[in-house]
Amino acid sequence: MKKINEYLNRLIPIADELISAEVDLYSSPVPAGFPSEAYNYVEKGIDFNKLLIKSKETTFCLIAGGDSLSGDGIFPGDMLVVDKLEEPYENAILIFSIDGEFTMKRLEYRKDHVALISSNPAYNPIIVKEGEELKRWGVLRYVIKEF
Repeated sequence: MKKINEYLNRLIPIADELISAEVDLYSSPVPAGFPSEAYNYVEKGIDFNKLLIKSKETTFCLIAGGDSLSGDGIFPGDMLVVDKLEEPYENAILIFSIDGEFTMKRLEYRKDHVALISSNPAYNPIIVKEGEELKRWGVLRYVIKEF
């Protein structure tokens, strides 16, 4: 958990001023097969600030570390957009701290305990023990990857 903590401790705040970052949005999804001439037609612009940030005051970014959520396509170095006030939904990925140590998992309520679940089968669930302090930092909204 130390490597995960190393990355998660580097919270990246959202800039004070959000300047419009609008780029062209093409009207059709890109097929994985043959190209289509339809991609020459621009439908409207998309502003990434409006897409990624619901509330500047409650949103922060951080860099993923570790591979416990590789089954979800989240890998070390991915930028994570997290909202502190987003209500967790079924199967949501959340950022937690357990006694001050950060981790990113799914929360699962079991009969007699709470478990934090990875999507990588190499990792066992983290069972939250009585007396441990579990804090929810936010819900993962987006993952930004560089290719």
